[in-house]
Amino acid sequence: MNRTVLRRIVRGAVLVFSIFCFVWVLRPIFTHLGDLRSSTDGPALLGGVALASLLYTLLLVLLALAWWWVVGIYGQAATFRTGYVVFARSQIGKYLPGNVFHFAGRQVLGREAGWTHPALVASVFLEMGSLLFAAVLLGAGGLLTSRLSESLMGLLPWIVLCGAGCLLVWPVVDGVLRRLPKTASLMSDLPRLGVRASLKILGPSVLTHGLFFAGTGSLLVMLMASAWGTPPADAWNLLWIFPVAWAAGTIAVGAPAGVGVREAVLMLQLEPLLGPARAAALSVALRLVTTAGDALTAAVGWWLGRASRDPENA
Repeated sequence: MNRTVLRRIVRGAVLVFSIFCFVWVLRPIFTHLGDLRSSTDGPALLGGVALASLLYTLLLVLLALAWWWVVGIYGQAATFRTGYVVFARSQIGKYLPGNVFHFAGRQVLGREAGWTHPALVASVFLEMGSLLFAAVLLGAGGLLTSRLSESLMGLLPWIVLCGAGCLLVWPVVDGVLRRLPKTASLMSDLPRLGVRASLKILGPSVLTHGLFFAGTGSLLVMLMASAWGTPPADAWNLLWIFPVAWAAGTIAVGAPAGVGVREAVLMLQLEPLLGPARAAALSVALRLVTTAGDALTAAVGWWLGRASRDPENA
């Protein structure tokens, strides 16, 4: 069996698994639909979803900023508007089966904007490593301490740790990429990524990704408050639960945008706090928020791109 066939089988299996996970998440909603309706402020939850979608669209600017920053590590000069247009236009591609087509979109649009293919390929590895690194450290912090804090200030030590840890991680990642058969030739034309470059460029990237995770976790708290009133004090655990769920959905290559896998992990973490029906409803509500935010981001990207014939020089 060749690698292409094996890859397709694995991605197909993950897609089936993600569908199963999403059905499993929906099950308690339908099982307890009557109780859920009577205990949930429906209009307030819908209003919370709408507001959270707009806020999530703003949070995605942080992801665009970090990616543009990472591409710039290899001397790929461009305005942030150019980077945002490329990022935003390709964002909706992750909803195609495979969970990788937003990266392909960035390759195509990035080349049109004047960036080199090696820099764009390297940026995928570096960005994903930065995101996963921030998610794992925030998640590990929450798991080790049971909860970070009852305020956002409790996140600061872990975010700082994310930024400092990249000093050791990124030179290793750069070295590995230079030795892998499929990336060695691409990396040969790019400058080496040393400790100083990690501190100067990738430190801010990891910090920005940490802030993105904290902000999105806060949206979960907001949705909870919209639907069921004042959230419990330990609701701030959601600030580290979301990065763990995000990481699980991201590494599930084959599941469009991690659908099903992310919701299942969220539900498992939320059930002790909210019960199965509310945990499932909150997980689905966040999926509506992130999908709407991705769609809005793509629309803004296309509008900005059409507003100027040459967005790089705008």
